[in-house]
Amino acid sequence: MTDKHQPPLHTFMDLLSAEMGSRLGNDPAREAAHRRIFGNWTLETLQTSGEAPQRQPACRHLAECFADLEKIGGNLGKLAATLRDIEPHLNWNNQAERRKSAVLAQNYADSFIVGPGGFVPSSTFEIGVSVMAPHTTYPDHRHPPEELYLVLSQGEWRQNADAWHEPGVGGVVYNPPDIVHAMRAEAKPLFAIWCLPLDNTPHS
Repeated sequence: MTDKHQPPLHTFMDLLSAEMGSRLGNDPAREAAHRRIFGNWTLETLQTSGEAPQRQPACRHLAECFADLEKIGGNLGKLAATLRDIEPHLNWNNQAERRKSAVLAQNYADSFIVGPGGFVPSSTFEIGVSVMAPHTTYPDHRHPPEELYLVLSQGEWRQNADAWHEPGVGGVVYNPPDIVHAMRAEAKPLFAIWCLPLDNTPHS
């Protein structure tokens, strides 16, 4: 990661770790997950195919998401600016084939920034970003690794059969291992960064 022309992955990681770490609310489970992800992180060699990154229909909402964050300013604004620098290099997926959902195909996209098959490979942790169109729900799902979200927009999250709640911009959501969870966008696009320590099970 020494090429000055490469996007600022280290800056992004430092900002993400600091921002998420400052918003954990002294919760031991969140703090332990944060340490597992960011405690001794290293990035493997950047690998690019030379092909143009893949885009999805939901990416039409990225400009609005970035603009809203930059209005907030502060460290979240700095994180958004760094993510905006990285974004043109990312491949976006839409989960349509996996979920068999025409709605998600048009209204949801995510990208692996770090992790197996990501822009920067890693076998120890996974970091990605999701964007979802207004009035769209990402349905109940579960995965063995625990998960931390840094919420970058309006939007609601739910676990099991609990009530929906809105963490707010800059909020942190912690999903324990294997818990059923979902998220939904209302009037504004949903935008969030997710982080998982890996146990050889891919994010779903």
